[in-house]
Amino acid sequence: MTATSERPVVVTRADVTTALGAVVDPELDEPITDLGFVRSVEVGADGDVVVHLRLPTSFCSPNFAYLMASDAKDVIAALPGVGRVVVELDDHHDSELINAGLASGAGYRGTFRHEALDSLDELRATFRRKAHTAAAERCLTALLRSRPGMVEEDLGAVVLDDLPDDDATRALRRRRADLGVPVEAPVLLDEGFRPVPRVHVPLRLRRARSVRISVDGNAHFCRGLLRTRYPGSGADQSPRPADTGPVPVQLLTRRPDENQEMTA
Repeated sequence: MTATSERPVVVTRADVTTALGAVVDPELDEPITDLGFVRSVEVGADGDVVVHLRLPTSFCSPNFAYLMASDAKDVIAALPGVGRVVVELDDHHDSELINAGLASGAGYRGTFRHEALDSLDELRATFRRKAHTAAAERCLTALLRSRPGMVEEDLGAVVLDDLPDDDATRALRRRRADLGVPVEAPVLLDEGFRPVPRVHVPLRLRRARSVRISVDGNAHFCRGLLRTRYPGSGADQSPRPADTGPVPVQLLTRRPDENQEMTA
């Protein structure tokens, strides 16, 4: 029997772009491909890949910029058939420093040295918690809109299986998996991922809503800044999910006692 040799894996530009879709801006909680942060992708015949990233301003947080560039390099390097990987950040005040650190494999602390206040893992964890809070609020507010007889206090007992199988719920499941939060836990949790007593649900929901509004507002703002800085970049941005309707009137008019302490 004649042995047949396997054909070598050839990485494509589409493969690289798809992989980059797993890289998320930690503050905006959106893929860098949806935000338009990927400026260019080049794949050579030998499998070498060169990617250029761009950000809305030259003074975006260096920590966030490094995290996204480092994650981009990691996801590309993990693709079968990839050779040398170069990821460069353009037009940032720390571009030279970040690009040199990525090229040498110095790591986050080796790149920023004494300016590296937190580890990348700590940074990721902080923003994953924020993204989880925002995702939970989106799901609970949508549920409250869909059930006229439901009140805010009822939301403390809602679990994932009570939510519709839609994009918002799937996003919440992914964020919960990232943090290792049990799927059977209530959707609304406090900062320590503990259930919220019924009496404190309105206040906790209000706080979660402020986190979600901050995330969404920053995302809209940064998208606009990118389009202003780089004319034509809007064509590289994916539309954000549309809001599903007005917030129920009880969420706008009810004010829980914000001086009342929440239990630990």
